[in-house]
Amino acid sequence: MRLSYIAAALMLGACASSGGSWSASSWDGLVAQTIGTQNYAFLAAPMAGQGFKLKFTIRTDGSFGVASAGPPSAAELEEAAIAAAPEGCTFVSLERTSDGGAEAAYDCD
Repeated sequence: MRLSYIAAALMLGACASSGGSWSASSWDGLVAQTIGTQNYAFLAAPMAGQGFKLKFTIRTDGSFGVASAGPPSAAELEEAAIAAAPEGCTFVSLERTSDGGAEAAYDCD
């Protein structure tokens, strides 16, 4: 009987120690969020099957003239990518896309 208590305690300890880590399924379950910078609002959404990456696209509500503002700068995209990093993750890199947005990669524990 005592052995079963020890085994149960070990299993609970293993679950507790791995509870904060990210997996592909937990990353894909992230909710898309809006990240604002000085001139743009970006929609940051997880990229399923791409590792720990978020896709950033310019978000408009009809009252903002994106065409007159031009494409976002690399600094604005990086600022948004850093702000969007989920808890336990750090921003690693940013790759621009043809739609004016970017794909950001993260290192997650």
